[in-house]
Amino acid sequence: CFSINLGYKCCSGCDIVYVDQDGNWGVENDQWCGIKNSCNAQSCWSESLGFPCCQNTKEVYYTDNDGNWGVENNNWCGII
Repeated sequence: CFSINLGYKCCSGCDIVYVDQDGNWGVENDQWCGIKNSCNAQSCWSESLGFPCCQNTKEVYYTDNDGNWGVENNNWCGII
């Protein structure tokens, strides 16, 4: 995955906690790791806008033309 070239391991799971220009990032064992490309099939619409998918919440705080938005860890996330 992309993060190896940046000095970080690849995540074993697909839980996205941060998205930047390099790709999707997770945290495992208190260390950043890159989300593997095989997880992209599980990605949601909000990732292309720079926001992760909601992992736990299904409570809709806001709806716009892109979709339904929730809040996790005080950050916006896309609800599938």
